[in-house]
Amino acid sequence: MRIAVVGGGIYGATIAIILAEAGYSVDLIERNTSLLMEASGINQYRLHRGYHYPRSDETIIAAKSSTPLFEEMYTEAIIKDIDHFYCIARERSLTNKDTFLSVCAKHGLNAEAEMTDLVNVDMIEGSFKVEENTIDPQILKLVIEKKLGGAGVRVLLGTSADKKMLSKYDFVVLATYANLGSLTKEVTGVEQSYQYELCEKPILRLPKEFSKKSLVVMDGPFLCIDSYGSTGLFVMGHVQHAIHHSNIGVGPEIPGKFISLLNKGVVVNPAVTNIMLFLDEAKKFFPLTESAEHVGSMFTVRTVLPNLDKTDARPTLVSLVDDKVVTVFAGKIGSCVQAAQEVLSIVKKEEYLSK
Repeated sequence: MRIAVVGGGIYGATIAIILAEAGYSVDLIERNTSLLMEASGINQYRLHRGYHYPRSDETIIAAKSSTPLFEEMYTEAIIKDIDHFYCIARERSLTNKDTFLSVCAKHGLNAEAEMTDLVNVDMIEGSFKVEENTIDPQILKLVIEKKLGGAGVRVLLGTSADKKMLSKYDFVVLATYANLGSLTKEVTGVEQSYQYELCEKPILRLPKEFSKKSLVVMDGPFLCIDSYGSTGLFVMGHVQHAIHHSNIGVGPEIPGKFISLLNKGVVVNPAVTNIMLFLDEAKKFFPLTESAEHVGSMFTVRTVLPNLDKTDARPTLVSLVDDKVVTVFAGKIGSCVQAAQEVLSIVKKEEYLSK
């Protein structure tokens, strides 16, 4: 059976590896000239275990079960010597510290009350040290390329998939994230709307006190700061200020001023940036960010299911659209191995039924 996996992000690559290791002939098709160039390579690099989603039991359960599978498959790319802190904002948080602790207890998530000396204690009602790890994106890419080669996957870079091209395969897996809606419609005729968010991820140089620390402010319009791999730099996220444009539909809308910035890695002195809004917010919670240096920003499209703001759920959906096409909608990076195993089960079942 010849299988095409479309999308050279972490999901597509992992699916291709697992299918090839199971004995299938697999082509991994990626429109960019390299792997992990879009959202898989531009994110917060935190491997969630569930702490970040106290309003969604489903997401916590999924993160707890899937993240260990990722850490096992991509061990070399996991950074384990970082202290992770979740700080509950004193005002505007949708979850208070007692609820956060009760949710952690309910799901068996260890959370130790510990105040990091980086935080402004007047701004938070609680600080908790938790058990999470971080991804090194540069090493992850190298590990993936090695595994793809070892599994015998044929990688087709700079190649845009279309209906005609994919018709030559016995089975097709669409794992294109931001391009999933439009490609699924073209290939199968099935239309599915998603919420697309054009996001900015600033890269910062911070004082030495931030070394080996990951900081999250919960649970609302707040920020997070994480290590940017092993570079000594940091990546910042913000629930509101990171999003420059959003739309719901079959595909993302990209305003013209962002086209030259999108998925280009770290852009120095970007023509459009919310960095001052990021830093103004950061200084309220972490005063030492006053001396932060903005190295540059990364821009990409994040894709989520629409109308889930109440719970902030991030499900991973593996769907058999017809007898030869599976779509994979990604929730979090840590779920990719579990999703790949689901795809393998579907492929085996469809192969059996076709005999």
